Amino acid sequence: MRKVLSICIGLLLLLIGSATVLAQEMEDFTVDELYEKARTAAFDESDYEKARKFAYEALERSPNYHGIRIFVARLYSWESEYDKAIDELNYVLDKDPQNRQALSALTDAQKWSKQMDAALKTTNLALKYYPDDPEFMMAKASVLYGMENYEGAEQTYEAIFAKDAGNRKAREGLKDSQLQQMKYRAKISYRYDRFRTIFDPWHFTEFGLTRQTPIGSVTGRVEHARRFGSDGYQFNVDAYPSIASGLYAYVSGGYSQSPVHPDYRFGFSLYKSLPAAYEIEAGIRYLDFGTSQTDIYTVSLTKYVGSYLFTARTYLVPSSGGTSKSLNLVTRRYFGTAESYLSLNAGYGSAPTEVETSSGTLAIDALDSWSVSVDGQMPLSERLFLGGNVGFDSSEYPNFVRERFSAKLNISFRF
Repeated sequence: MRKVLSICIGLLLLLIGSATVLAQEMEDFTVDELYEKARTAAFDESDYEKARKFAYEALERSPNYHGIRIFVARLYSWESEYDKAIDELNYVLDKDPQNRQALSALTDAQKWSKQMDAALKTTNLALKYYPDDPEFMMAKASVLYGMENYEGAEQTYEAIFAKDAGNRKAREGLKDSQLQQMKYRAKISYRYDRFRTIFDPWHFTEFGLTRQTPIGSVTGRVEHARRFGSDGYQFNVDAYPSIASGLYAYVSGGYSQSPVHPDYRFGFSLYKSLPAAYEIEAGIRYLDFGTSQTDIYTVSLTKYVGSYLFTARTYLVPSSGGTSKSLNLVTRRYFGTAESYLSLNAGYGSAPTEVETSSGTLAIDALDSWSVSVDGQMPLSERLFLGGNVGFDSSEYPNFVRERFSAKLNISFRF
């Protein structure tokens, strides 16, 4: 115990000594030298805390050295401490309302912290002091794009491009803004399922049309299926309405009179964005086969990490024999945009299924099942996209094992 106490006291004295030496060293530096030390600590050593110590010592001696305070604000922004960054920048702008660097840094801090209305107000103020300034016009266009005001972003990018036809960022931003204003997407797909035993191949063909609205997307879909020697159509409507910032829903419904689809299907989920780039979902699916009904409850958790998305989803299906459970995991890699990606999917669990027989629909419980699949999408042009997936699944039933290979191809056009 005495030895441990001695070590702790020694470390404490070392820390006190280091702090004392640092304080004495600071007294020997000029304000500009302290600023240079702060920059070295930040950019060469990636030690932002040390950089702020030097910077704040310089500001103690020269409170209105605005370049140093803006530097401190940038450090806070890079560490996602946006409120502290904004406080420092507002201090500068109270003293010097037209400070160009402070206006630029404040716009970034507000934009990165999703305070888009405030960021737009700041860019408009900056353009009042610096009319037609390319940097602030680009910042305004970026903010408008982030607010999904694509028409306003397009007009701003056009104004920049008119003055500087060689501005590559303005040209790319103009193109993206125009593409985002394309409200419709048509999609056609074909899926083929082949079984190792018992069942003949299944065929699915679907056509869908999506319309972007001010509150979210709405999609109408018509699916034709051929299974168990029968054909049928199902009509579906899906919507993703936005409810509030960081909160949106999934609402879906379908109807069919065919023997190879549920008579009715409904779905509802709520999605909520969480801190640290997480998203949680909870919802229910309902299938009505005429002779039986199934409720399916689902919960998922998604995490965004750079260009990757990771999702874990569970399905719970209550029945008279107990609750069936399954788990599905998805790893997705995006390549530049949300329109270009590759996903790996895996699932395991058990759930009821419906098998069509000559005497009608028969419900059979799967004891164990697992699945793996790969899917992706790539742009063929700015408007045309090619996607698809391949997968294999195996389900164990009381009297047989069903093994299936699936392949799907889809093409979509945005206009």
